[in-house]
Formats: sequence, structure tokens, C-alpha cells
Amino acid sequence: MKNIQKPSLWLIIFLVGFPQISETIYTPSLPELTKFLSASDNDVQRTLSIYFLGFSVGVFLWGMLSDKIGRRKSMLYGIVLYVIGSLACYFSTDVYVLILSRFVQAVGASVGSNVTLTILRDIYNDEERVGVFSKISAVLAFSPALGPVIGSFVAEFYGVSHVFLTLVIIGFVALVWSYFRLGETLDTKQAPKKLNIRKALKTIKGDRLFWVYGGLIGISNGVLFSYYGEAPFIFIKLLDFEIIHYGLIGFVIALAIFLGAKSCKKLSAKLTSYKVLNLGVVVILVGSGLFLTVPHLLSANMWIGVGFIASVFIIMFGISLILPICLSNALLNHKAHLGVSGAFLGLYYYVIVGVLTYGMSVLHTNSFYAFPMYVIGLTAVMYLLSKRLKYV
Repeated sequence: MKNIQKPSLWLIIFLVGFPQISETIYTPSLPELTKFLSASDNDVQRTLSIYFLGFSVGVFLWGMLSDKIGRRKSMLYGIVLYVIGSLACYFSTDVYVLILSRFVQAVGASVGSNVTLTILRDIYNDEERVGVFSKISAVLAFSPALGPVIGSFVAEFYGVSHVFLTLVIIGFVALVWSYFRLGETLDTKQAPKKLNIRKALKTIKGDRLFWVYGGLIGISNGVLFSYYGEAPFIFIKLLDFEIIHYGLIGFVIALAIFLGAKSCKKLSAKLTSYKVLNLGVVVILVGSGLFLTVPHLLSANMWIGVGFIASVFIIMFGISLILPICLSNALLNHKAHLGVSGAFLGLYYYVIVGVLTYGMSVLHTNSFYAFPMYVIGLTAVMYLLSKRLKYV
């Protein structure tokens, strides 16, 4: 292990965070994009779901390559592809060109998520990892919350197209920083001589932890990003929020995620993973139930908005109780081939996220009720999945 160079935590945080910022930075502009591109609400929402499908392809690709050519080279190649995709988004004037560009952007961006998490598994032992992943999970969920804040200000003062230009700049920063400061963390003495895909698949097939934790990661993020796809139409289009005011909701979400991740760390020291996960599911259910009832309890748009923000706070808190445990434990039985197994894990849960965000775009009807009803259904699935961990 003496050859492994440990990267700085700040670089790790940046590399984990920029793909998630890319997912949501333009969501405050979704209603405006429908006009700019002469497209339907549903088509514009699908630029989110296609991102996750591209992400699923990317995490599989970079996960495989990270074991073959190393973590550093994989990271640099992925960031270059991300910059190309972001430039294509900036120049897009048609919704279908934007959808294709978002796919390319996502394939590149996924390297920040997948390879960075593999690097963390390279350099931290089992005891350290839950605490580290609690911090990383906060970043994973905080950065999408930061995205709308940045995006709302850029769109308000410079226009929607400059939101994508911001992503180009972020990509260049990631590329330069990684080139000069990211060393190789793959232990060349322990690295497999070839990609043992068949052996990894055999282990994955019978691994309950992989399927349950991966499914919970996918559904939790599906809820999170279904919100980001639906919320601009609820707050801006239906409740007449200014785009900047909508963006500021990101701070509330970030606080919920921070507190949830901190609570997860404390609760995990006292309770089993099964109990913490189920507590998270219950919290999400409470938040979505409140979201559903708010329009019946309040009448003025401002107070309905406040009620919705409180509901979202609760939902995001619940998600942050779940994600650190799932991210930390999903690959416990795959230490011999982390890169390959991480690739399959990312492919698995990002396909789920893509399908669920696409489902939200199909169900979108410019009403208050589609999102909370959708989340209530998903919490039932999460509860059934978590029961599979009761006797593990």
C-alpha cells in the first residue's frame, strides 16, 4: 500500500460534487427552457432522465477502465468528455440536440462519482469508511441542492444558456486540478491482471447486500431528482415564485441533507443499519404525506409554498439517513474487484434513477399531487426492500 498516493479531501469533494451540480444547475430554468427550445414540459424534464441513463453507461465504462488503466487516467479522460458534452449543451437550440448533449455530458461526468468512490474504497479501511461516506453522502446530496442556487442566479442575470457555460468552466477547473493533484491510488501489486467480469458477476448474483442497498440508493436518488424535475413547475409556474426565490430553496434542502447525514452517523453508532434505514423510509413517507395535504390546509400561494418547503425538508432529511449506509455497505463483499463491482453497482442504481425520473416526466400534469403520490408509492417499495436486510 505504500505506493498509493492519498488525494486531498477537498479535491475528492469537488470531484464527487461537480457531476451532481451538473444534474440540477439548470432546473430553475426548466420552465424558461420550454419557451427557449419551443418544447413541451415533459420533453424538457426528460433532459434530466437522459442524464441518468448516460450516467449509468458512464459509471459502468469508467468502473471497468479504472481497474484496467488506473483511477487517474480514467478520471482525466472522463472530465474531457464532460467538457465536450457541456460545450454541446451550451450551443444547443433544439430540445433533442440538448437531450443528446446531456447524454454525452453525463457519460463524462459519471467518472467523478464512480471513480472517486472507488478511490475512497482504495484508501480507507472498513472502520473509517462509514464516517467518510457520511461526509461524502452529504456532498452527494448537498451539491444537487447547490446547483439550483447557482443556476437561478446565472439564469436571472446572464440567461439560461450561460448556465451550461458555467458547467464548461467547472469542467476545466476539474481537469486542471485533477491533472496536477490527483495521483494514482490503484495498488499495482494487488490490481487484477485482467478484468474478472465473470467472477464479479457470480459474486454479485448471490449478494443480497448488493441488490438491496443498490436498489435503495437508486430509489432514494430517484425521489431526490424527481423532485428537482418537478419542483420548478410547482414553485415557479403554479405558485409564481421568482426564479431566484426558487433557487434559494436549495439552502433549505442543503440544511436538511447536512442534518440528515450527521444524524445518520450518530444513529449508526447506536442502532442497526436495518433500523436506521426504516426510520429514513418513515421520515420520507411523513414528508410526502404532508406535501399531499398542504394545498388542502392552506390557501395563499405563499403559505402553500412554505408548507411545500417544509415537506421537502423532511423528505430530504429521510433520504440522507439512508444513503450513507447504502453507499458504505453495498460493496462489502466485493473487495477483490472493487472497480468492476462498482461499475455494475453504478449501472444498476443509475438505471433505476433514470427510469424513475422518466416516470416523473410522464406523470407530470402541472398539478401539486403527482410528485407526493409518486413518492408515497416509492416509499412502499423502499420498505419492502429494506425488510430483506432484517436478518443480515
